[in-house]
Amino acid sequence: MFRLRHGSNDFPFHVTDPQGLPHLPLTFYACRAENYHSAATVKVYLRHLLEFFSWAEQDEMVKRQHWDLLGNTVQVRAALEYFLTTRLHCILFFGRDLSGADIRKVQITWGKAYRINHLLAALRSFYQLLIAVQYYSHAHPLDLHETKHIIDRIRQQYLDDFVKLNQRSPMPSDSGIDRWRPLRLASSYYRIKDNQWTPEYLDDPGLMARVLAVGEAGGWTLQDTAIVRILFDSGCRIHEVCALTLQDWQTSSFRNMFSARSKGSRGKRVKNIIITDKTLKILLRFIRQDRPELMPYLNGRIALPPHYKCELPLFGTKRGNLLTPDYFRRYRWTPVLTAAGLNIRAHQVRHWFVTMALNEIHSSSGSEADLQQKRSALQALMGWRSDMLHAYDQARQRHDLPLLASAIHAYIENKQHQAPSASDSPNPNESQGMLMLREMFGELP
Repeated sequence: MFRLRHGSNDFPFHVTDPQGLPHLPLTFYACRAENYHSAATVKVYLRHLLEFFSWAEQDEMVKRQHWDLLGNTVQVRAALEYFLTTRLHCILFFGRDLSGADIRKVQITWGKAYRINHLLAALRSFYQLLIAVQYYSHAHPLDLHETKHIIDRIRQQYLDDFVKLNQRSPMPSDSGIDRWRPLRLASSYYRIKDNQWTPEYLDDPGLMARVLAVGEAGGWTLQDTAIVRILFDSGCRIHEVCALTLQDWQTSSFRNMFSARSKGSRGKRVKNIIITDKTLKILLRFIRQDRPELMPYLNGRIALPPHYKCELPLFGTKRGNLLTPDYFRRYRWTPVLTAAGLNIRAHQVRHWFVTMALNEIHSSSGSEADLQQKRSALQALMGWRSDMLHAYDQARQRHDLPLLASAIHAYIENKQHQAPSASDSPNPNESQGMLMLREMFGELP
């Protein structure tokens, strides 16, 4: 098995092969990948890379075929495709790219799309870094070089057409002024087939009250309650709440807003978390009772040091360690909710918040311009770097389909029980469906 070990100095990590010897490419990637990805992303990528390399080292077919994961493009693709089909039970389809080159479409058959996405992303990042430092001399196994040039030309033409039509460059997509988004075209050799991400649409206004009631009955502390209320108040991610510091809170003079990290922001505070007055009171009560050492900073008796000198986290464990998302989910959230029969994940609170926000926005907007302005504000509030509202609109539409079907069924049932009059006797040459459509459009008396 390939293993990740801690090092020191210029090489904080070491990756060893099954014989215990250093594996230089993986070691280099483990030490340098944080220059391009967040620490959490590197951790996930390394886990998939070590699993894949460990499998290739032990598999008999790989040994017989002499497939080398540091060999040429053909060898790497052959080993990966064998792994996808035999280990992950995927189905591969042949396809054509924009350049006419062959590609492979990966069909998920066992519900492991999330894992496969991460595996492909990890391999793409690994070989890209090795190529950048000239450690891997072959073409990128997961990329199509010719397609990149075609995509660049298409994107430039798309932008030129907009500029020619509007006599200006497009505004950012989150401004709400232009309905212009950069084209998302891929040059990947492997494409996940039928893998469009769709959010959950949780249209349950009473969910927050039920979760808090279950938590109170299950023994949640003031810290637990404060964290859960922040999740429901803002729709932020659990790792964003766990990482909050006094310095983040100082943004609003310790009132209703925090500056916070976001997914992929690499530690920068790029979004705001806004909470209610009730959550603020619970948070202050928690500080006074459980974290009294922080009160002098809140009262202004001691100056708060800047982030780069010393960070003062808001939340921690009973042993004084920094509270991690995994610890909160495993020991505070899941046991209490599972015991009460609520199968709710912490991240689903984010989907619930967006659902509630969209319901309010669409019911309160007085015009199309007002609707678009509020939707753009929600985009900024959630800290989305790309337009996620389209995905939520599709989820909302699917959620409303049963209601639409029920209305249609009620209409059909009502028409079947109405006695026909002499004035609207049916034409024997028209079907019942055609008569219904004509009546719905007002063509019948």
